Amino acid sequence: MIKLVAAVRRRPGMTHAEYADYVREVHGGIAVANKLALRKYVQNHVFDSAYGTLGDTGYQLTLPRDSVTELYFDSLETMGQTFADPYTREVVGPDGVNFSDLPAALSLLVTEERAEVPRPGPGAVKVLYFFMAAEGMAPSVFQERRQHAHEEVLADPSGAVARHLRGYEWNPALPAGDDGGYFGGSGQPAYEGYATLWFDEGEAVAGIRAYEAGLARHAQEHGAFHLPSLSFFLLTREIVIFDDTESLV
Repeated sequence: MIKLVAAVRRRPGMTHAEYADYVREVHGGIAVANKLALRKYVQNHVFDSAYGTLGDTGYQLTLPRDSVTELYFDSLETMGQTFADPYTREVVGPDGVNFSDLPAALSLLVTEERAEVPRPGPGAVKVLYFFMAAEGMAPSVFQERRQHAHEEVLADPSGAVARHLRGYEWNPALPAGDDGGYFGGSGQPAYEGYATLWFDEGEAVAGIRAYEAGLARHAQEHGAFHLPSLSFFLLTREIVIFDDTESLV
């Protein structure tokens, strides 16, 4: 299964609350009315976030986000069929102008790799951490280095991250490309993927800051594997619009 992801910013003149209501009730309803080959549709509504690093103006290239859409498909073929369908082209797609700042949309195609954590749980807060590889670093090297850094952070004897983290998955970007312009984004930076981390209510900020500090320590000891100034994380509430993947079990 593959996942098409879009980090979206609300259209000009719209409040975050108006955006959240519209994308959940109206746009979500349009998708439910005709699911086509879409297996699962998740909206992650952003309520807090952080961009860049102190003293580095590179973060100014990173745009704020209001939600992250996750669309699940069985394959590239079924995804292509869905986007080519008249319902998508004439109903779902055109609705984007009613809520999205289309040129600002950031999209990537990923797979989903769930991993075990020391203290699993449901986690009310879902944090999405988008990573941009260090300049000149090959994707395969980045993936290896990031995995090593993640394992090192969880193994920290202080337990700073392990005691907070309730769930984790890595979403590596596929070389197959992006959404072909469906979400409207153009000229947005290319990301190597994003980590999804679940925390209990009230522990998310402490947990993600501890995780971020662990990555920084790893970079100091082994060299940087990502660009903190263009990487960012979003604290979200997950809303599952529909999930038909249980039929695959």
